[in-house]
Amino acid sequence: MSSVLRIATRKSALAVAQTKLVADALVSANPGLAYELVTMTTEGDRRLDKSLASFGGKGVFIKELEVALLEGRADIAVHSLKDMPAEVLPEFKLAAVMRREDPRDAFIARGGASGIKFMDLPAGARVGTGSIRRVVQLKALRSDIEYVPIRGNIQTRLSKLEELDGVVLAAAGLKRMGLADQVTEYFDTDKVLPASGQGILAIETLADNAQVAKRHPEECSDEGSSPAENLSRLNDAPTYCIAVAEMAFLKALNAGCQFPVASFAEFANDSQIQNGTQTMKIRGIYWDEGSQRLLRAEHLCPVGTVEAAREAGIALAGKIREQL
Repeated sequence: MSSVLRIATRKSALAVAQTKLVADALVSANPGLAYELVTMTTEGDRRLDKSLASFGGKGVFIKELEVALLEGRADIAVHSLKDMPAEVLPEFKLAAVMRREDPRDAFIARGGASGIKFMDLPAGARVGTGSIRRVVQLKALRSDIEYVPIRGNIQTRLSKLEELDGVVLAAAGLKRMGLADQVTEYFDTDKVLPASGQGILAIETLADNAQVAKRHPEECSDEGSSPAENLSRLNDAPTYCIAVAEMAFLKALNAGCQFPVASFAEFANDSQIQNGTQTMKIRGIYWDEGSQRLLRAEHLCPVGTVEAAREAGIALAGKIREQL
């Protein structure tokens, strides 16, 4: 690994803060390593006047960073996993992921922590969110509320509280920006399922960049991980398997951010590791436009490898298809 690692990231305050979390962890794991940030503005950052679904979906937040990798201007790129397409292009690979931060969605009312909770809002209240996934689930809870599309960075969205009764944002981003004290309440995942990959920071490299990422994660346990100075030391193996399962669900349904669809995987708290496996529970939602129904499914299975995690996501997608 080069003594100075060039890390591609979006320019937003949240993206830079998240990238520094990854960079600092890399430096800690690899004494003598230094880094520099290669910041850039993506198409998704520039076109704030349109919904993501209208001009390309998830890839609009990562394309410029991937070009930097291809052109040799950066060694790795750091993304929010939920911004990545369900399938990484063959030129690249998901080299590692950090341990997942709080995956839930958070409601911030006008008035912050002391504001009115979501279920107590008056009929006709206006709540801002840029996610159609959130809208279909929130409508199932409160169909009498107006949901207003908003985009932009965290600060921009919070500024909308001057004209809205509340906004819904990812808890992970708020916590990483030190804004958790503004949260009115968190949505339980049983009521509002997070976006696939929400709360997970992903490290992407070129597929043939063996210098930076020598070993591809195969198991869902951190035990026995290589001490080599590469990204495998940074990878959180259980989170990697969770990421693979959730993205496999999206891929199996050919879905992106233009679809109200999501999956959320977790290893059962009371599950004991047996023969290198642990019970994974993965839940999914899918909005069927034809029937105007929000479909839900759940799948439990033993998972000990990345391939088993992928199969779990595919199996969950199959349960959704059975309802179509």
